[in-house]
Amino acid sequence: MTTRDEAPPRPSPPAEQAPSRHGPIAQLLIAWSPLSLILVCYWVAQWVTAPLGTGDAADTNRLGAGLHVLGPARGDEALFGTVPTVWLQAQVVDGTAHWWDALAALVYVTHFLTIPLITAVAWFRLRDRFGEWLTAVLTMSVLGIAVYLAYPAAPPWLAADLGAVGPVERISSLGWHSLGLDPVARLVESGQSGSNPVAAMPSLHAAAALLAALFLWRSVGTAWRITLAAYALAMALTLVYTGEHYVVDVVAGWTVAAIGAAAGHLVRSATRPPHPPRPSRRRTS
Repeated sequence: MTTRDEAPPRPSPPAEQAPSRHGPIAQLLIAWSPLSLILVCYWVAQWVTAPLGTGDAADTNRLGAGLHVLGPARGDEALFGTVPTVWLQAQVVDGTAHWWDALAALVYVTHFLTIPLITAVAWFRLRDRFGEWLTAVLTMSVLGIAVYLAYPAAPPWLAADLGAVGPVERISSLGWHSLGLDPVARLVESGQSGSNPVAAMPSLHAAAALLAALFLWRSVGTAWRITLAAYALAMALTLVYTGEHYVVDVVAGWTVAAIGAAAGHLVRSATRPPHPPRPSRRRTS
């Protein structure tokens, strides 16, 4: 009696993705189109929170939620014994722009590029994970905006204006002056003046930076992983230093990013086609 192993059948090559009849620009617009839901949610949040404002405003937003001014500051004090934004600015802010202000300005503005850029990368280079990324981004954004509505919170610069914390300046655009790019500084300030001033908890700036790292982590090498982790930490430090967010806002942002990443992973696991069974070795005589 003899035995021999039958050679397993060769797996068929993966089916190539059918070429799109749309050009790259049209494909990019198609990939970005679901992100319009985020803009709609932001607009709704802006309308709901508009009565709060910053001056002689109403006590609640249109859902009846009042402005939280001291809660986040007390959270930072419980963690650090002081408000890190107030302490940082007291150490280094002197009314002039320094190199670190230029770096902070550059880091801050990358937030507006991160999600569209990675959406494009996912569409053109990681198409099998595009649904995962889209689910993660929309989950993170919608959840964060929902918290804005339920818990409108004053960022450090606004809390300082209201006299609730020590001196804090909103300096996220200061660095553009040191770079000789005053028009960019005015553009950033104009955008900020039209944004929702009480959408601080959670920080979606911090959330987007961490989500980028979580999503790309298993698709890149060590050098890129270090870069992504450094970017998430740099964004967190920038937000605290420039008066845009408290540390607890950043932690809340990281939490919604983790929830978004988990939702994306679940969707990918649920929609991934099952692996074909391994060919078994049959014993014959």
